[in-house]
Order: sequence, then structure tokens, then C-alpha cells
Amino acid sequence: MSKKFFVIAASFLLLAIGIVFFLLLAAGKSGTPQKEGVAVPSAAVKRAHPQKIRIQPNHCPQETGEVNLVLITDSRYVTPTGVSMLSAIKNKCAGSIYNFYIIAENITPADEKALLNLKKQAPTTVNIKIIPQQEPDLPYENMQRFLQYKVGMHKIYLPEILHDVDKVIYMDGDTLVLKDLRPLFEKDITSVYAAVAKDGIYYRFPKEMAEIGMDKRGYYFNSGVMLYNLKLQRRDKIVGRLVEYVKTHEDFYGDQDVLNIVFGDKLQLMSYRYNCISTFFEADDLRFLSRYFGEELPADTFYIYENATIIHYAGDKPWQENYRPEFLKELWFRYYNEFLRL
Repeated sequence: MSKKFFVIAASFLLLAIGIVFFLLLAAGKSGTPQKEGVAVPSAAVKRAHPQKIRIQPNHCPQETGEVNLVLITDSRYVTPTGVSMLSAIKNKCAGSIYNFYIIAENITPADEKALLNLKKQAPTTVNIKIIPQQEPDLPYENMQRFLQYKVGMHKIYLPEILHDVDKVIYMDGDTLVLKDLRPLFEKDITSVYAAVAKDGIYYRFPKEMAEIGMDKRGYYFNSGVMLYNLKLQRRDKIVGRLVEYVKTHEDFYGDQDVLNIVFGDKLQLMSYRYNCISTFFEADDLRFLSRYFGEELPADTFYIYENATIIHYAGDKPWQENYRPEFLKELWFRYYNEFLRL
């Protein structure tokens, strides 16, 4: 073969290598990884975000409407409870009338005053009722390693404690409310015990979920935010069934296991936006979570929280020193600092 042939062949080879390199570089810059035969949802695309969560505007109806809310606290959790209430008041529609019921176990007069003082934020559209309660008479030794959650057992008695209320939004004290709650409260739940959001515990602990029968239902819900049908629970005498479970079982995960098991299939699923738990969004693959929740998720967790109605700081707490992400810590302290100034 001639020298000229080798020169031409080498030129074509270099050209081919250059084309391949260019295509690979272009694919890398696209920011959208592709898999053969697989459609990649929007959770695969990242974009820059601001340093602080921005409160999104409400779409408020012209007419007024009431929302019933209940929180449970003891002396240790009064401040987070007040912070949660303040965020709900600050971010509601002007025509939304919020009726707060605070189930209080062993809180001081100063604690009560701090919570009742929140009414001044919206005197004509906020009502606050403190309902003192003693520790429920339950065999807490049955909870074993989950004993630290015993104050939450007041949840199972809510149909009796709030005997003249038919429907209520229950929220844990480690929550922030970023939007008006009427769209949640006005959901039709006449035929179910509660509207609830899925919990990531289901896919993280499949063996334990199967042991309590959740594999048959296909999900496990988080009891930190629920839309509660108290009327139907009273009709079906659900409190007695919940108490019976506590008395006859051991090593259950506080009220959450009890409610999941006893409520069975009489549930309605609601969006993760009403119980947005950072524990899972920060740790788990967003494409997987899009499928799990059945909702398209943004590529960046920042926008998941910014568009949430209720953020639930389950697990690590924002007042703990090493809490991450920083923008969720800053958001909580925004309301905490204002609560302290009241």
C-alpha cells in the first residue's frame, strides 16, 4: 500500500474520533442523562435556585370559610407548636377563619399565654382553644423502643376529645404551613376515616411493612399531617378499636402503626405537598419518588419545598445544630424569631 493511502486513512480516523468526541461533549452539556428505552422525568434536570424559600401567593376565594386545626403539645414542644401555628396564620387567606384546638398535656400558664397570644395576629379570623389533657391511661410499656412518642397517643382519642367537631386537620408541632389550608380542609372525606400522605418508611423497611400487613394495601401513611373525619370515626366507634390494638400488641411505632393498621383501607391519599417530609426527598432518588408518590417532582428539592403547603420536619429538626438543608433551617427560624418577638 502507498504512503498516500495511509495518510488518507489516518485523516479519516482522526476526523471520526473528533466527531465522536464532539457528540459526547454535547451530550454531557445537555444536563439530561438518557437511558435506552427509558423516558427520564423532569426530576433528572437540575437548575439553580435562590438561597431562601419564597412564600408563594395564595389563590383566595372571595367567600369566607372555616378551617379546623388541631395540634398536640406538652411542655417540651410548646415553642415548635407556636411556630407552626404562626406560620399557618401568616400564610392564610384573609377570608379563612382558623379554629385552633390545642391538646395540651402539662403545660404552664406562661405556655398557654404564648399560644393564645397568636390570636392577635388576626383577631377576627383566628380562634384558639387550649384543651388540657392528662396522659392517656394506656399500657405504654407495650410501645417498648418507641416510648418517646407516647404524647402522640392523644391522636387516637381526638373523636372523643373534640366531640362536637366533625372534621379537622391534624398537624404535628414540627411543621410549617406555607399556604392557605382551605383546599385541604374542604376535601370530601365523608366515606373514609382520614386523608393521608404516603410515608417513605414503606419502601425503606419492606420486611417490617409486610409483618403488619401494609404490603397488601400497598402503602404506609405518615400520621404527622392528616385530614381527620371525626364524625365517621365516632359512628364506627374507632377509638375503642385503636385502644384495643394498643393493649394487645407490642413494639409498635407510636400512634402511626396503630392508625395505619386499624384504619385499614378506609383512607384517601392526598398529595405529598400537604405533608412534605424532607427526610425522604433529601436522601432518596427523585425519579423513584416521582413514581412512588405518583406525581412529577421538580429536579431540585428546593422547589419541592417552595411549592409545598405543609413542610414536616420529621426526623432531624431545624433547631438541631447540624440540620440540613440550610434553606429549610433558615425558613423555620424565620418564623421562630418572629414567634419569640411576639
